Amino acid sequence: ATAQVKFGVHAGTGIGLMSKDVHDDRYEGQNKTDKEPFSTSSYGGFFVEIPASEKLLLDLGAMYTNYSTIGKGKTMLHRIDVPLAIKYDISGFRPKVGGYVSYIPGVTSFEDEHRSLTKNDLKKFDCGATFGLEYNFFDRFFIEANFNLGLANLLKEDPRHSSDYLRTRSILVGVGYRFN
Repeated sequence: ATAQVKFGVHAGTGIGLMSKDVHDDRYEGQNKTDKEPFSTSSYGGFFVEIPASEKLLLDLGAMYTNYSTIGKGKTMLHRIDVPLAIKYDISGFRPKVGGYVSYIPGVTSFEDEHRSLTKNDLKKFDCGATFGLEYNFFDRFFIEANFNLGLANLLKEDPRHSSDYLRTRSILVGVGYRFN
């Protein structure tokens, strides 16, 4: 039997590991380095699986993801991610490796006594690597765990603080369904 292209949806939640190193005088009240880098994140989207051989698959998707910084000056990034990964099927287990590009159309700033990052402080695009594992049930349902490693510095350049950075990292766990 010839493998066919499959479409599906997936969604889940996870731990965002936003790496942030920002000097106090750049953003009033923010810690130079947050000591508690973990926050919750969530995702949901669509994907297409394209068979390259009987066991090798290309996985292309489009999904909404959010990430939050924590500590003083909390900020949430709203992103549209486009991941592309290669998966290998081993009796229902599918390890995968690939990359992603992201567009950041919005930022929610949670104002308190500290200044939050805003969309004017951040670049619009991100990119990175993705690693994961799926386990498939009955050919249509699956559970997945992914690690996304953001490689781009999302802070716009500030000549006073060239070492400041903001990068995304995440561990996402979710479920999915293939339509065909």
